[in-house]
Amino acid sequence: MSQPVGDLVIDLSLDAVRFDEQMSRVRRHFSGLDTDARKTASAVEQGLSRQALAAQKAGISVGQYKAAMRTLPAQFTDIATQLA
Repeated sequence: MSQPVGDLVIDLSLDAVRFDEQMSRVRRHFSGLDTDARKTASAVEQGLSRQALAAQKAGISVGQYKAAMRTLPAQFTDIATQLA
């Protein structure tokens, strides 16, 4: 069985000025994260659009393109095995 080791004392005080300072700091951090996330999402979206366009030019669907890319490692393994 557990035995009490000591008392836990929690002192809660509300300092409005300090709270406002902390909240403004949190807002600054989150605003930076928002900007970075939007930039990253935009770059990913552009990359995916380029892939879709390349697949359309090749006359295949994006699903077919993805399936072909998934088989590449196995194809490289087969080539290396045959050359050895």
